[in-house]
Amino acid sequence: MLRSRFPGVFVSQSTVQNNISLTILFADIAGSTRLYETLGDAAARRVVARVLSILHQVITQHGGTVVKTIGDEVMSVFADAGQAALASLEMQRSVLQAASSEENGARRISIRVGFHSGPVIRDGDDVFGDTVNVAARVVAQAKAQQVLTTQRTLSLLPPQLRSTSRFIDRVRLKGKEDELEIHEVIWDRESLTDAEFSSARRSDEPALLRIRFRDRDVELSQSCPLVRLGRGRENEIVVSDSRASRLHSRIELRRDKFVLIDQSINGTYVLVYGEREVHVRRDELPLRGSGVISLGRPADADSQECIHFYCES
Repeated sequence: MLRSRFPGVFVSQSTVQNNISLTILFADIAGSTRLYETLGDAAARRVVARVLSILHQVITQHGGTVVKTIGDEVMSVFADAGQAALASLEMQRSVLQAASSEENGARRISIRVGFHSGPVIRDGDDVFGDTVNVAARVVAQAKAQQVLTTQRTLSLLPPQLRSTSRFIDRVRLKGKEDELEIHEVIWDRESLTDAEFSSARRSDEPALLRIRFRDRDVELSQSCPLVRLGRGRENEIVVSDSRASRLHSRIELRRDKFVLIDQSINGTYVLVYGEREVHVRRDELPLRGSGVISLGRPADADSQECIHFYCES
């Protein structure tokens, strides 16, 4: 038996192994075509080569393995999803630091990263399968300077990394029956830490959000920081309106604020008393004061399908 390039995997040269659980990570350079137009072929090629070298180095330092480089994109594998996430964050920081020392158009160079965990087929030094395809689709959803992953992979990450993520969208991939939930892993950790510290100093009282739906009362606090809203029975608040999605939206406690995150087709309507109604679709909205939440249609305070809230923070 020979040691594979993949951590902890031993194979013979002629053996194809199925269902090896790995995390597949793609990182590519955003806007490389414009870089060639701005700098010219020779200079742009040097910049791209430098960025790819940084990505290779970070992958290796975090226990990953580079599978292949395709143009300005790197495909790599990790035995541990947490290490893949840490590598993603370090990639963004390292490339940003390198770009700040470049001149002219190279200063605007950035990368986008996407990763997904699951079973793969390993053949020699390459990997194949649905997990690879999903990871490639995830990075295609990312914008410059963004790190995206799936709900499935997010659940494998340490709590500290999960706490710095946010829901982005639900997308339907070709060949997939179910929608895929995409999350962003925030890599600018220093600013997040500063925000948490400053908000903790502003209030000595615990945040509390009271929700009333029909004859049910729910309280969100540090001990119960999440409530899900939707038509499906798995939600804490089940709304039977046909315009509500099965998993329509959720409300999370983040530090001392309550945030509504919509993940639906028709969006969520939020009416804060005394203000204009806001339509939130595939986006987030901090809740404050008191008002009404309606799933999929404009809010009507007298409707039995509306959710009333009162925020104490």
